Amino acid sequence: MSALHRLYIERRGDDDRRVALLEERSHYLIRVLRLAFGDRVIGFFGDGIAHEYEIVRADPRRCLLEARGVAAEEPKPAVRLQLAQALLKGERMDWVVQKSTELGTTDLLLVEADHGEVNIEPRRLDNRLAHWRKIAIAACEQSGRLWLPTLHAPRNFDAAATAVSARARYFFDPGAAPLGAGTREDTVIASGPEGGWSDRERASARAAGFTFVGLGAHVLRADTAPVAALAVVRQAWGWG
Repeated sequence: MSALHRLYIERRGDDDRRVALLEERSHYLIRVLRLAFGDRVIGFFGDGIAHEYEIVRADPRRCLLEARGVAAEEPKPAVRLQLAQALLKGERMDWVVQKSTELGTTDLLLVEADHGEVNIEPRRLDNRLAHWRKIAIAACEQSGRLWLPTLHAPRNFDAAATAVSARARYFFDPGAAPLGAGTREDTVIASGPEGGWSDRERASARAAGFTFVGLGAHVLRADTAPVAALAVVRQAWGWG
């Protein structure tokens, strides 16, 4: 028997047993995946619980699902793993959102860095956030993760640094000493833009109690560095 398709569902009520999907999701199930009446899928709401659902109305505009039991449960993360990521261009930012979700980031704080090359116009912000949220959802569907990360609107580094309460604070900067084994506790990682952090942001990081750490002798691309940093931290935690 092939694995059931995994589907994120936007919660629009208190009853998880019977769910009417919106048109986009309905079209995906019936027209794209070509599922039909009686077929089953795994549905989750991003809060740690997944149900097995049966399609009881195969309507491509408003598909109706009915729960047949709990398929999986995932405990809420015991500690927060936050990524303060400078905004990157186009697909590079998409990649970071996708991979950081797969690696267990609980919060993605978007940073408008001094040397960044991305400026999002206010009128386009909601669309960009919705786009990145879809990428995070797709990453959860693919990876089996049942908790959806929180995506925070862009702010400068000073504001991002004061918005986190994590005890372990890592500021990744080329040339700094490599990150050693850390304890499993609330953690924030700051990863910079293509042009690197500014001296002002470095001073702000020191004032906010960040530890400067690096990723070896070579300078990694701005979209590679946060993924490597998250993997280092998760490895130090034993992937717990």
